[in-house]
Amino acid sequence: MKNLKECLLSEGGYKNTKRFKENIQDDDTLNYVIETLEDIYQNPKSEPISLVLGMRLTKELMDLHYDCVVYSITNNIVYLIEDIIMADLKKNERGKYYFSDQPDQTLMLLGNTLIRLALECIFVWNLWHPNNLAINQVYQRLIEKGVQFPKLHYFSAQKVKEYYLTVKETSRNGTIFRQQSQMLNEQYFDQLKTKIEKNHNNNIKLNEINEELKQIKNVNQNQKQFIENFNKAYKDYLINNKLDEFNNQIQSICLEYDELSSQKKQNSAIQLCTYSTDKQSNQFSRSMSSQNSQKKNESNDKQQSIEQLLHENELIQAQIQSFEIPKSTSHFKKIDL
Repeated sequence: MKNLKECLLSEGGYKNTKRFKENIQDDDTLNYVIETLEDIYQNPKSEPISLVLGMRLTKELMDLHYDCVVYSITNNIVYLIEDIIMADLKKNERGKYYFSDQPDQTLMLLGNTLIRLALECIFVWNLWHPNNLAINQVYQRLIEKGVQFPKLHYFSAQKVKEYYLTVKETSRNGTIFRQQSQMLNEQYFDQLKTKIEKNHNNNIKLNEINEELKQIKNVNQNQKQFIENFNKAYKDYLINNKLDEFNNQIQSICLEYDELSSQKKQNSAIQLCTYSTDKQSNQFSRSMSSQNSQKKNESNDKQQSIEQLLHENELIQAQIQSFEIPKSTSHFKKIDL
């Protein structure tokens, strides 16, 4: 396959990403794609077109609805997308000045496309993955910052609505596999562990992670112990400011969590392949129901708002068959790569 970064340097080259998408369930391909996207999002020297086409590829991968893709993208990339959106919030107009304080028409177009697509992705993913804590947290933080999500343009409103209603109906009928339910918190803990490793020198990020950990409900004993241990280690670090000692503690905490999780998976390997019809899954359902009932009115209002927005999009938007970047005459050819 061609180098992915080369594919993301032009619209013409983007067609070569097809083979990556077709093989994305292969572990090596998935890891390579995710690492490349992370590098593009994090590198301040990335070309504007690479950021836009990287966001496009991220969207199209999530459109496939593969569990491995959803997990990998919500493990870190969703936070990088949040950073992009938050950086643009400091500007006066959405995306216009993202790439330059004095942008030409091409940079204005690319900036607007990048930010609009990023916002649409977070909005849609939050609908499609209501149990994904990472996406939910990012969405809620953006809402709290006053972010306004645009009407859908880069997504097919009909396809968004269809999948949203499928997820909604599946949850209502209680036909979610216990494997999916039990893995939710484990995946989220893995995501936070990765964030800890990447931000061990950043007090602000560590404080955010600590707060996120404490907000997770319905944790098992292993997860509860992890939260308590990290909270204690972080508090000690704030007092003594001994980074090496703190990092050693974190490694020990993560290792202990991994070992206990591995034992648990081995003991329940057979059970994880069955439908959620036994006592344990019913207890989980009751737990989730109890948690959700506290915000029932708020959730109903939000659901009505979501469905109204989807309906509005369905009325005003022509069916979008493929991603298109709005352009005048060959904008991307003008970019000096």
